[in-house]
Amino acid sequence: MKNHFLIASLAVFLFVLAPAMVRAQEMAPEKVALYTKYYDLKKGGEEGQKQAYEVAREFLQKFGSDDDQYVQAVKKFVVAYEKLSREVSFYKAYNAKDYAKTFEFGRQILNNEPDNFVVLSNLARAAYFNTLAGNSSLNVEAIPFTKGAIELVETNKVTKPDPFLSIDEARGFLNYAAGFFQIDQAPLEAIKALLKAVQFASIKTEPSAYYYLGQAILKGEYDPLEAEYGKFAGKDETPESKAMFEKLIAIGNRAVDAYARAVALSTKTENAKFKAKVLSELTDIYKGFHQNSDAGLNDLIASVLSKPLPQ
Repeated sequence: MKNHFLIASLAVFLFVLAPAMVRAQEMAPEKVALYTKYYDLKKGGEEGQKQAYEVAREFLQKFGSDDDQYVQAVKKFVVAYEKLSREVSFYKAYNAKDYAKTFEFGRQILNNEPDNFVVLSNLARAAYFNTLAGNSSLNVEAIPFTKGAIELVETNKVTKPDPFLSIDEARGFLNYAAGFFQIDQAPLEAIKALLKAVQFASIKTEPSAYYYLGQAILKGEYDPLEAEYGKFAGKDETPESKAMFEKLIAIGNRAVDAYARAVALSTKTENAKFKAKVLSELTDIYKGFHQNSDAGLNDLIASVLSKPLPQ
């Protein structure tokens, strides 16, 4: 539907741009013939416009340095055709789940329209869906696109939430995606994004958001501090070592809480495999903090959603 709309828009726009048909005495015969061919072709629907575009490029190659209304009209046609063709190609690739091609055409659009919220958002979605299909190769490139979309929302530059149903849904998914993409690259940034994402209804009950949050907490906060704590190994306790140990435990508890929420929210049948995976990881982490015992874990999972999310 989107593609048909763009083609229709192109047809209407290009018809409006057309000047009155050129009179032979105003231009050289070759220029008249080429312009007439272009003019007639572009009234012939999608295929005609495609052919008219090729003729228009030839026309501009030969006569583009002239400064008259006909050259200006052809230039406008070429710009409009190229813009809408990129958009059509972008949506065709996205709908076909060819996400590498989606990025290729998306880059072209953003070269001219860096603040195109729809394209930025769909690139974030494309990278995310690509990962779900088993290919994470677009994730790093998607980070600045996702952040760009978030900035447009936060600076109130987005009036229509497309491709989302609402601005809040946009905020939720985009922050979720930003967190997801940055778990390995910048886990501290991932924590911030995911904590923001779960404030919105569209993500608040999404189990994977809390799973990724738990991963980010361990990678971004716990692991570096645990490595630093190693300097106290084999030494007597000091106020500094005690404070660092208590901080480690607090961070670990936050990670456990996030994992527990992911398990508790995995109530749908389609979440069964994910739930089993997260529960297995949670059990190992929990035992690591409780002298290899899982006592109390089931109670934690049962009650975790009744408590505020630790920040």
